Formats: sequence, structure tokens, C-alpha cells
Amino acid sequence: MKLMQAHTIHEVSYGEGHVSWHEFGDAKTEGIPLILLHGGHGSWEHWHRNVEELSEHFHVFVPDMPGFGNSSFFDSQLKAGMISPLVGTINDLIGKDKQIQIAGFSFGGFVAAHLANQRPGITKLALLGSAGHGGPRRPRGELLAWRELYANGHQQELQRVMRENLYLQMLSSYDRIDSLAIRIHQDACVATRFRSRPIARPGGLAEQLEAYAGPVLMIWGEHDITCTPEYLVEKLVSEKQNRSAEIILDVGHWVQYEKPEQVNSLLVQWFK
Repeated sequence: MKLMQAHTIHEVSYGEGHVSWHEFGDAKTEGIPLILLHGGHGSWEHWHRNVEELSEHFHVFVPDMPGFGNSSFFDSQLKAGMISPLVGTINDLIGKDKQIQIAGFSFGGFVAAHLANQRPGITKLALLGSAGHGGPRRPRGELLAWRELYANGHQQELQRVMRENLYLQMLSSYDRIDSLAIRIHQDACVATRFRSRPIARPGGLAEQLEAYAGPVLMIWGEHDITCTPEYLVEKLVSEKQNRSAEIILDVGHWVQYEKPEQVNSLLVQWFK
């Protein structure tokens, strides 16, 4: 597959472990490097439908964040387990004094906001369905248990559960849940060791954004069950001179998977 052949994987050492980074494009690309951060129970493949096009415009770096995917687990706390390993490996891989810009999805949006206040030189943010808002959610139902099915090798039933969970939380309709989405979601869930929900669910995003003076684009799907987009536009964007908002129609939480062309276009326009 072209996507898998066209990038480089770096296992960047940190402490006694490493953070796995996927690099698309090269340093000859004009402009500021773009980092993409995935969501909770995710991996770099949350951006599977975006990296190829974005790398035509930017030098793109996408990690498996610490405690997810192929990256090491360091600590259960946000600072020691997530922010410090990311800052350290960004500086080693891209350069300590290099300017960067970040797009973060879901929990990755919450992490991006923290990084913007922890590492100098982050020039712009785009937050897609960001966690940490502390506002009302619109759940469709309780997520289904899958670990016993995985442990016992019940693959067919496991895929059914993964498909149902994608509908309950990530995508707006069953007909958009294809085999790729199920495979990405299952692989990511199995590999997840960092527990993001207890950290992001109580809130804290607004405070991080208040401390960051750079431009912020906030994107939500019309049917995102993790929030109420109109409420967050009022709470987080209205009357904030450095913030902009987009609500993408006819999509759920995983906006960049459901409507990659529209999201890619927004991100290219924003970061360029």
C-alpha cells in the first residue's frame, strides 16, 4: 500500500523506553512541520486518511503517543507519562529550537493544548473534537466489553463489538464503518495502556487555551457524541480573538476519517 511504503518510522528513545514516530514527506517541504496527535484508545492511524494528502503540503510527524500503539508506557500521570516524553522526543527528532504546529484529535487535542504551554515554538493549533472540555456529552449508549472476546480468540464476535463501539462513539452511521475502521480501532484498543479518560473527562482544556496566545482552530462533527458543538463554540470560541470554529455537517466524532477531503482542506488552509 502506498501509504505504508511512503513514510519512515523512528523509535525515539526517552528514559528507559521510546516513542514511535511516523514521518511523512521531508524537510525540503516549505513551511513549519506539522504534528498530528491521535485520540484516546487510538494510534497514529487515526490519521490514516489524512497523512498522505497533508504530506504534500507539510513535513508531517505522527506519533503513537506514549502508552499507545507501539510506544512505551512511561507513567499514568499526564505530565510524566505523556507531555514530558512527547516534548523530549519532539526536540530530539525535529529540533529543540524548531517551530512546529499541531493538530490534535480528541484526547490528542487536550494533549496539544498542554504541549502548547510546555514547549516554546508551537505556532498554531487545530483541535478536532477535543477532549477536556468538561461540557455536556450526548452518549448513544454504553460501550460494549471486548477484552474477554479478544483473549479467547472470538474474532467474529470481537469485530461485531468493535463495529458497534465505533457507532456508539466514533462514527455517525453504520454504513461508514468499513473494515479499515474496524481494524484500526481494534488494533488501537488492544495496544492502549495509557488511560486518558480519568485525565481529560474532568476538564481543563479551557484553562490551557486561555494560557496560549497563538491561533487555534476548533473543529467538531455535527453529530459528535462526546460534546455539544454549539455549546463549545459559545464557551471556547466566541469573543476569543485568536480562535476560530468549524462544525462539519453529517459526521460524528472521528471527523477526519468520515470526511477526510473536507478536513484535509481545512487543515491545509489553516496551517499554511
